[in-house]
Amino acid sequence: MNLLGTERPTPYHRLAALRPEWSARLRPLLTVVAALIAYVVLASVLLVLMILVLALAPGVNVAIGVTSGDPTSPLDAVLALLMGSLWLPAGIVGVRVGGWRPLGPAWSVAARFRRDLLSPLGAWVAAGALATVAIAAVAGHLASSGESAGAPGGGVSVLQLLLVVVIVLVLAPLQAVGLELALRGMILQAVGTWLRSPVVPFVVVAGVSLIGRQLTPAVVIPALALAFAAAVLAWKSGGLELSIILTLTLTVGSLIVSALAAGTGAGAGASALSAAVAAPGTSAAALADHGAAAGYDELASAGAFAGLGDAALAGGAASAVAALLLTGLIVVLISRRDGLRLLEPVGRAADAPAPGPVLI
Repeated sequence: MNLLGTERPTPYHRLAALRPEWSARLRPLLTVVAALIAYVVLASVLLVLMILVLALAPGVNVAIGVTSGDPTSPLDAVLALLMGSLWLPAGIVGVRVGGWRPLGPAWSVAARFRRDLLSPLGAWVAAGALATVAIAAVAGHLASSGESAGAPGGGVSVLQLLLVVVIVLVLAPLQAVGLELALRGMILQAVGTWLRSPVVPFVVVAGVSLIGRQLTPAVVIPALALAFAAAVLAWKSGGLELSIILTLTLTVGSLIVSALAAGTGAGAGASALSAAVAAPGTSAAALADHGAAAGYDELASAGAFAGLGDAALAGGAASAVAALLLTGLIVVLISRRDGLRLLEPVGRAADAPAPGPVLI
């Protein structure tokens, strides 16, 4: 309670504690375990179906592996984004079955998706995310000292690049919503059930985001920064709306730039950002293979593209700084709009009734 004796609003990361049955001692663990089991089952089914389809497709040799890490490959793009999209049903299962609570509080303190929040602040987040992608590409270009694998796009056909763009535009929204529901919604609230301070939940979310991701500085630095930025946005704004916009814009922008500029320093810089924002454990959560994109696998293995490694590191570091600065700006805007202190989040009113219990 505060000095006036009234309870403070409930912050986003504490919404799972609104009802005693949602905050039972093992309930947070059951939430996460149920989501993981659902994801593993769904991913296994998807991989089996994909292998069967490829085995039946004429002229495809599945023995070489399902993906090659090529940013210009439609197959790589569709499989990585489909795998990431599975976090949406997995997160729903985790909240509803494991957490035994409705989805509403997982979206926001208003127990719904607040579309009215997107108009004033969503545009700022989207514009800042696009600027972050541009900064990563420019930093990669400057760090590459002009080294490249050839023409942007690696010499692939325009039709192939257009197909990659379409796949990204169709599937990236599903992945963005799924990742935010699972990482910033489910896990942030699961840890918040035990702890009132948001600091430890932020750290846990950042740590979880590294699981199944390429552990190189070019990927780890922006991955930690982006996970922290999305968690802060969810906590400060009281919901997932802005973090979804951030993840979606970064995913679409970085994947498209990485494909269109494959084999160049700009493409390498963008690929570090795309690997950082990708779903953990997918092929997209590693730096793109620009040698494969250019069709120069032998040269790549001989170190011909070593300069692009520096470009990826520069792009990753620059995008991390840009994402954190963007987050700070949005925090200030939210504080001014709602008349809050800088470290005070948008919360659920203390006198608002808790959402009703659910029957599974």
